Amino acid sequence: MNFKFLQFVFSLVLFFTPVSAEIPDSSGVHFRTLGWTVAPDDLFFDVKGKDTRLLIIESARSPFVKAPVSDTKKIVFYRLVPGPDDALVREEAAVADVSAAGAWPLLIFTPDPKSAKRYQVIAISDDLKAFPFPSCRFINLTPVNLFGKYGDQKLNLAANGFLQIDPQLKSPTDVETRYTVVSMSTPKGPRLLYSNNWAVRPTQRTLVFISSKEEKMHVMRIPDDIGLYTPPVSED
Repeated sequence: MNFKFLQFVFSLVLFFTPVSAEIPDSSGVHFRTLGWTVAPDDLFFDVKGKDTRLLIIESARSPFVKAPVSDTKKIVFYRLVPGPDDALVREEAAVADVSAAGAWPLLIFTPDPKSAKRYQVIAISDDLKAFPFPSCRFINLTPVNLFGKYGDQKLNLAANGFLQIDPQLKSPTDVETRYTVVSMSTPKGPRLLYSNNWAVRPTQRTLVFISSKEEKMHVMRIPDDIGLYTPPVSED
């Protein structure tokens, strides 16, 4: 067969192959970021020796980014700061361990209580197998065990842990409600921290952040609509 003809056919195949169909490989991950009470705009990560700026949006997911991962399954984020002779050098600001977060992780950036210049990163699997619609994930960022109810389902939220619940909707199209209560144990008995009636939609999966500030508990829901930046089902 003519070699030039084979080259032509191969070029057509490459041209019509969509980039979005790329399957995650072992050398990298496709991740999104979310800032919890932070939104730094001065962080970078390395892609083949080049400094790539990181986008972090407070209380919202960023678009997908592909990044290489080291043999230890970690991604290092850094600032570019003046060094000797005014040359820019890399100053480490955060490290994400994605070893247990699959090929499509969500990296949640939070303040580091030990350093104002650093961030802690929580890496959780965010593909549709691990976090399907219309699941609800409660992320307890406090050092206290919490408990409560999500509709008729019990909540037991470990300190600095997360719990995922299937709301078990009766209809694939109708909006339902779930009365949600979060409490903590005290020497005087249970202390109510939060209660509200939530609308639950089949087309949304929801992150619920529980945090403490100035001795007060805060609860925030962040829905992820099925039509916005939905990751493919992981092939892992």
